[in-house]
Amino acid sequence: MTVQLSALLDLEVVRNAKPEVLVGHGRLERPVRWVHSSEIFEIGPLLAGGELLLTTGLGLAGVDIGARRHYLRELAERGVAALAVELGRTFRDMPPELVLEAQAHDFPLIALHSVVPFIRISETVNTLIVNGSVRRLQLGEDITRALNDSLIGGAGVAGLLGTAGRLIDGPLVAISAGGALIAAHGVGDHRDVWALVESARMSAPITVHGGTWGTLYVGAGAGRNLADDELEAVLERTSVAVSLAVLGGGRAASHRESQVDALLGDLLRGTAVEIQATLRAGLVGFNPRPQDRLVGVAVESADPRAAIAVLERCAALLGGPGLCGHAQGHSVGLVSVPAARIDPVESVRVAADEARLASGAPEVRIGVGHAVVADHGLVRGAASLWDALLVLRLIPGTVTAIGTGTGNPGRVPAVMTSRTYSLELELLRRADATGLDELAKRMIGPVIAWDADHGSKLVHTLEVFLRNGCSPTRTAAALHLGRQSLYQRIERIEALLGHEVNGPDLLPALLLAVCAQRLSTLT
Repeated sequence: MTVQLSALLDLEVVRNAKPEVLVGHGRLERPVRWVHSSEIFEIGPLLAGGELLLTTGLGLAGVDIGARRHYLRELAERGVAALAVELGRTFRDMPPELVLEAQAHDFPLIALHSVVPFIRISETVNTLIVNGSVRRLQLGEDITRALNDSLIGGAGVAGLLGTAGRLIDGPLVAISAGGALIAAHGVGDHRDVWALVESARMSAPITVHGGTWGTLYVGAGAGRNLADDELEAVLERTSVAVSLAVLGGGRAASHRESQVDALLGDLLRGTAVEIQATLRAGLVGFNPRPQDRLVGVAVESADPRAAIAVLERCAALLGGPGLCGHAQGHSVGLVSVPAARIDPVESVRVAADEARLASGAPEVRIGVGHAVVADHGLVRGAASLWDALLVLRLIPGTVTAIGTGTGNPGRVPAVMTSRTYSLELELLRRADATGLDELAKRMIGPVIAWDADHGSKLVHTLEVFLRNGCSPTRTAAALHLGRQSLYQRIERIEALLGHEVNGPDLLPALLLAVCAQRLSTLT
């Protein structure tokens, strides 16, 4: 543990000595690792470097100018942080030869104009340094323990950043060697991510197999109560943990994991036989009670380990078993909801969102299917899994801010349920891309054509308007528009269609049309 020279000079016990920096104003950020006092002329070889040396100059009184210059030169060469000379006892003024030699080495030379016992300065500063060292050791133990717990829990890269970020009370970002965002904690959106990288307080490489796999950045506002060396220690330990998580992500799947993945794959392909599926589920520990409800959940994340951790935590929060693994290129799971919960789908949505926030993973998207009575069988539960996967396709590209749970009217929540998209799901089941396109053009063809010709987003505006109950206030907030701009868009849409868009008899048909238009681009 060290203390910056500038911070040391600002301590009350040192200020009482009325310090005046004569030389080295630009080097006051030098670290001081110890305060030592001595009147020995030959003290230089006995010092290890990093000390603030206090002296009254008694050992310099009987030597010539050249010896005094040698004395200061030796201190500079030994890496001593600074020399502070108490004036008034031996010297009324600082010897000019010391000033000249200090200037030659840009070495901090300080005059103390008032008497303060050196023992008081030494005790105060050295106690601060020792206490800081103990604090750093404790901090190291705390971060290591927390990171180990996250690793054991399978939190992945994003979860580790969340763990470290909460300890330092600040944002963290992991960027790949190729410049892609891997994970983030405590950052608003992509613009904020790159702003953090540009102005980071410090960074550390993430090393995998001897090469630089990525870089870990900590934001300028992080660790306000931590010294640079303390924050550096946290960052280094986090970087090592991230490396372990990356290496762990490439490990071979366990026998149980392989069995779970195979079962989920068979369920989604429709090749599972009910009796065999139930037996296979029991062998991997998935034994929901007959009266419980099964709900499918699908998670999309850049970090598959974080996605599985979200699924497993979601199941744990619900208090029932979970069948969580990989299938159809996604992380999916069937979670069991106790029958006592009145709304099982909402219970899963809330638990999934809490699990997402705890993971700290950036831009996690979660789709939640409908509820199926467990006694009806796992094969029926596969339909809920499919709904959850389809919901992932329907969630628009902009979701709730990275690493935060606070929404914003213009953003879509990161967790969506199949009943929110029930209309779209029904359309997807019943029509192909051509049929959807024809349906949309019959109802809102002129608006679609206008968007294509002008690069506008009138169809999207119409959908948001309809989904917000034709409320100008909510729609303008959702689109980040002024009300006047929204009115102009609605007037344009109505002029193109030749009729108003908020008539009760038209609302169902128009909502069907805008949904069909969006889905035609997905199928």
